[in-house]
Amino acid sequence: MAENRGRPTEQPAVVREKYTQTFYEVPSKPELGWKSVWYYDRSKSTAGPYKTEHTPPKGWKPEKIKIEKGKAYAKQPVVMVFKTSNRSNAKTKMKIWVNENIDYIINAASLPGVPDTAEILELGVGETFITKWQSEYNL
Repeated sequence: MAENRGRPTEQPAVVREKYTQTFYEVPSKPELGWKSVWYYDRSKSTAGPYKTEHTPPKGWKPEKIKIEKGKAYAKQPVVMVFKTSNRSNAKTKMKIWVNENIDYIINAASLPGVPDTAEILELGVGETFITKWQSEYNL
């Protein structure tokens, strides 16, 4: 009979192919905080999770962004290049605002000088966009 003395033989580590991990922001009361589920699959990604899901707590609402009209970017213009409609032969035009916030321009229901059917191609802040887009769109 052989004696088993000393260090036990090493067992190879078991590598799981598919598994998920669930994290709670408030572990004692999961319904109060965020829930994150991380999905791992070695056949899809060896570096980390291939998919994550984040679930907010009940009754959570994101903060509304307050858009301030008339807040300029250190006197830099906001430049918009748009087509007057979605047709292929529609005219391409450029509109420049000197004292306006870009968030207001994006979220405004209607803008003076821009038709409601317009398709926005480019939108940026700075004078370099004026010369760049004038040459690009032949304006």
